[in-house]
Amino acid sequence: MVVPLLWALLAALALTLSWVTGAAAFAWAAYLMLVIWLVGAIGARLGVRGLSVTRTLSADRMALNGQVQVEVKLENRSRLPVLWAAAAEALPAGLSLRGVRGRIGPLRPRSEFRFRYTLEGGRRGYYQIGPTVLRTGDLFGIVQRERTGEETARLTVFPRIVAIRHARLPSRRPVNEVRVRYRVLEDPTQVVGIRPYQRGDGLRRVHWRATAHTARLQSKLYEVTAQVDTTVLLNLRRADYAESPADAQEAAELAIVAAASTAHHLLDCRQRTGLLALAHDPAADGSGLVAVSAGRHRDQLTAILSVLGRVELGPAQPITEALRQAKETFPWGSLLVIVTPRVDNEAMQALLGLRNAGLAVSVILVGRAAELPAEAAGLAALGIGAARVRSEADVRGLSL
Repeated sequence: MVVPLLWALLAALALTLSWVTGAAAFAWAAYLMLVIWLVGAIGARLGVRGLSVTRTLSADRMALNGQVQVEVKLENRSRLPVLWAAAAEALPAGLSLRGVRGRIGPLRPRSEFRFRYTLEGGRRGYYQIGPTVLRTGDLFGIVQRERTGEETARLTVFPRIVAIRHARLPSRRPVNEVRVRYRVLEDPTQVVGIRPYQRGDGLRRVHWRATAHTARLQSKLYEVTAQVDTTVLLNLRRADYAESPADAQEAAELAIVAAASTAHHLLDCRQRTGLLALAHDPAADGSGLVAVSAGRHRDQLTAILSVLGRVELGPAQPITEALRQAKETFPWGSLLVIVTPRVDNEAMQALLGLRNAGLAVSVILVGRAAELPAEAAGLAALGIGAARVRSEADVRGLSL
C-alpha cells in the first residue's frame, strides 16, 4: 500500500509543478505515471484471477520422523501473460521443512511452473497443509494483488510405537486363538489332515498331492478355531485428566503411545484387534467416540494408527457410559485393554460387570497422579489386571 501511495504523491507533485512552472513535461510525466498505475492495477487484478494452484502429496499418512514429498503446481489459465507470480505455502508448526516452500517467476498464457519440498513429521498430529498464498503485480512492483488458494491437504503423523518386550500381554487367557469344541471357524493356515472331496469345496481346499497319490480328489481338513477379539479402549476425555494443560497433554500423549504400542503388539501376535477412542477427532463428526472394528488384515494397524494420530483431548462421554453402550458388542471371551488416566468407583463397578460377563479386562493407568497406586490396588482386588505407565520406558516393560 505504501508504494502505490508514494506513486500517487509523485504524480500529484508532477501535476503541481506543471501548474506552477507551466512546463508541459511535468504534466506528461504525471499522466504517464497514472497510466502505468492504471495498467498495472488492471493487469494485476486480471492476473491473480487467472492463477490456479494444485497440490499433490506422496502420502496422506506417515510414521513419526518419516518424510512426505509435496509438489505444488501454479498454473496461469488466462489468455494474458503474467509478468511475475509468486506462490508460498502455509505450513503448520510441528512439521520440519526440507527444500523451498515457494517460487516466483513469469507465466505465459496457459503455462505453469512447479516446485517441490519435503515434510518431516517430528510430532504426532493431524496437520493442514496449505493454503497457498498467490501474489502478482505489475513490472515495477507498484501494484500487487494477493489471493489465498482454496485447496488444502491433510496429513496424519502416526504416534510413536514402543516395542513391548513380553511375548504376549499377560492376562487370564492366551492372547491369540482358543480351541473350541464346536465348529465356529476354520483356520486355512493350519492343515491337520485330509478327507474325501465334497461338493462345494473350492479349488484352494483341494490337496493336490494327496489327490495325485490316491487318484481321487482329496480336500484339506483345517484346524477348527474361534477367534477372540481384543479392543483397546483409549480414554482422552478432558475431564479425566489433570487441570494443568501441560500435564494433561503430556499424559494424553503417553496414553496414545501406550495404546499404539499395545495394538501393534497384539496385531504382531496375529490377534484380531480393534480400537475404541473417547476423544475429539478433527476428521470426524465430533461425536467424541471413534471406533475401528476388530481385524487383523494388513491395513488394520494403519487404520488404528491413523485414528491415534488424529485424536486429541476433548469433550467425550464418561468411560462408564461408553462401556455400558459397547458391552453388547464385545464377544464372549474377548480381551478389553483400557488405557486411561484414572478409574473411579463407578468405572471399577462397570469393569467388574464386564469381567463377570465373561470378558478379560486389563487396565493401563497413565500419568503421575498420586492416587494411581490406590486405584491399581483396587483393580487388583477385583481380579482385574492393572499396570502403571509413567514414561515410555514403562510401556516397553508393560505387564498387565
